[in-house]
Amino acid sequence: MNKPLFVGIDVGSSATKCVILDDGGFLVGHHVVASGFDYAESAESALAHSLLLAAASRDSIVSCVSTGYGRQSISIADRQVTEITCHARGAREWYPQVRNIIDVGGQDTKIIRLTDEGKLADYRMNAKCAAGTGTFLESIALKLGVTMEQLDELAMKSSADTVMNSYCTVFTGTEVIERIKDGQAREDISMGLFRSIATRVSEMMSARDGPVSATGGVAAHCRALIRALEEVLDTEVLLPPMPQHAGAYGAALIAWESRQRDGSSV
Repeated sequence: MNKPLFVGIDVGSSATKCVILDDGGFLVGHHVVASGFDYAESAESALAHSLLLAAASRDSIVSCVSTGYGRQSISIADRQVTEITCHARGAREWYPQVRNIIDVGGQDTKIIRLTDEGKLADYRMNAKCAAGTGTFLESIALKLGVTMEQLDELAMKSSADTVMNSYCTVFTGTEVIERIKDGQAREDISMGLFRSIATRVSEMMSARDGPVSATGGVAAHCRALIRALEEVLDTEVLLPPMPQHAGAYGAALIAWESRQRDGSSV
């Protein structure tokens, strides 16, 4: 492939995602790797795998936009854009009608609200506490002696209305231990954790009107989160084809669109 390529790289605290678009704006490559200790190295790995899938070389890259927690570490990027803007752009490409975007990541949870025209109207972020994030779920999963995947599987088997009373990771851990001691089923405890996140998300939302979409790694891998969100918000939650890549996809779209405006993409 010798056509011009447009790259978006989203370096999150837990995972680094890459998306490649061709000159028609079509997705031709993507990959995700653990961020680890070296963001630049993880970005290079995600890019290399994405180029391999696209059957392309680095020489074909016309523009690259980086986003996410470690966006400043990406030397190949010619522009850096916040993850708020990129997640909004990616989600809206899949769902033009979306008004509220819920992004549950490894270290924070974001609520992004858009206008009818797709412009940013408001956003809220829970970044000071791990509660309601992927790290929160991983921590509690350890106490239950399961993996994140198993936690999700257990939660999906629950038929109870269990809700955790604590948001703090430490206090929730104590509550989980007490519930285990009282003989409560692991399935119900697991679903209670996802409802706890959904309740926190509900409290962060400034408005409820309009379609809702969920993005991020937790949304991608945990069906129970979508179930909990739909229960608490009492509405359908749209799940994109590639929830974890929403930020990278949005970044790639921004790179592609900027070149279309410049008239220099071909």
